[in-house]
Amino acid sequence: MRNFFENFGIELYFRPEFNTIMTRIIAVSVIFFLSGIAAFADTGWNPNRKKNFEDLRKPIIVKLSPFHFFDRQLSLTGDFFDKSYRRSTAITLNLIYADNSRVYDVGTSLQLERRFFPRGFMPDTSNPNRNSASGFYFGLGLHLGYSEYNDIERYRSSNYDPITGMIIYTNDDVSITSMWASPMVSLGYQLILWDALYLDAYVGGGIKFNQTEKTANKKSMDISQYYQDPDIFSRHYKGIVPRVGITLGIGL
Repeated sequence: MRNFFENFGIELYFRPEFNTIMTRIIAVSVIFFLSGIAAFADTGWNPNRKKNFEDLRKPIIVKLSPFHFFDRQLSLTGDFFDKSYRRSTAITLNLIYADNSRVYDVGTSLQLERRFFPRGFMPDTSNPNRNSASGFYFGLGLHLGYSEYNDIERYRSSNYDPITGMIIYTNDDVSITSMWASPMVSLGYQLILWDALYLDAYVGGGIKFNQTEKTANKKSMDISQYYQDPDIFSRHYKGIVPRVGITLGIGL
């Protein structure tokens, strides 16, 4: 992202401002999600009050993925159901952010998925006093994203000291930008607990097509050796990728 501005002769060092913006976006998103839970609790929610099965299902579900925090992402999903509750469209926005002494990793991605529930949602008959229901689904989707990654602590051998016999290392600022598209399929199970608390577990996979570009502050540096063998968790990986996760949400 910085290189984009530099290519046009705009010498900006906008990282502090960008940090502030990203911090505010993340804070507002988390506050919004927690406010929804609080509002849901204030509506007189009572797990012992039996509700009609039709009243359990909500047309819009807002979900948060707790496991994405381990990958430096804030992942929010809006799941929009049709009137039959046999189909839904899930839209997921991921915000990537890390800027510390070790890693600079920023970006965003958007995921669109069409989900099909062959049997819709079925009430939980094992416990007639519990307001719960569940449904299986399969989904088809597309994941699009952009990120800029810089492993600040990646060292490179530059000189050899003949007196001490030691190799001198330098801290080279090498970054890689990635733009990717990934068609995907998934199988999932959604569970409605009590009134409108949703749990969504899914597995699946896809093929990730990734266009990458490596850059360095030192123009004469040979950077072909950097990031040669990324694993499936890297932003700049390309190939078959798994898809596994759990999200928690509330119905609106």
